[in-house]
Amino acid sequence: MKNLKFLLLLSFFTVFFTCLCYSWTITKELKADQEEKQWLVKVHPNDPQAHFELAITYAYTNKIEEGLNELKVVDKLDSKFAPKALKIYSVRVKMYPNDWKTRFRYAFTLYFNKKKQEAIKEFERVIKLDPKNVFAYGYIAIIYGELDEVSEAIDYCKEAIAIDSNVAALHLLLATGYYKKGQSGLGVQETFEALRLRALGY
Repeated sequence: MKNLKFLLLLSFFTVFFTCLCYSWTITKELKADQEEKQWLVKVHPNDPQAHFELAITYAYTNKIEEGLNELKVVDKLDSKFAPKALKIYSVRVKMYPNDWKTRFRYAFTLYFNKKKQEAIKEFERVIKLDPKNVFAYGYIAIIYGELDEVSEAIDYCKEAIAIDSNVAALHLLLATGYYKKGQSGLGVQETFEALRLRALGY
């Protein structure tokens, strides 16, 4: 066990100091999208929809914690916003069925309304429109984890990491899956990788 811990620590520091050149980066388009939603919240601080829009935007721009904080604000402003949001986005997705961001928003809204199986299907549609959308894979993994279908959650995490191995949240999700499966050694490895990426700001 001591040797295992030593090897894990050694591999962690080796990866930390030799892999600094790789990182997840936000595109100009997504950054503009994020800034627009931040501006709307600034202009309309008491509008739950503005905060919800920002929460979803954070969800696909690698700001998971910030997105969760925005959802808390939504609940404070309007505890019954979830079904209202579902009506809004079910209409929008019919208007723009081939826009991956609209699909993502609808999928996220289904998840927010605890319609988990439907949310999985919508996130899968997002992937068809945008095959490299690692955050759609990530949310599918989260939902499968919540449904105690851990093997499926792990598979989706691995698929996402195969596309982009530099998103800390994905490694943390994978670590959680391994811990649930009793594979603590792999869980520790993925936790270390998540910490490395977080230290680099990813």
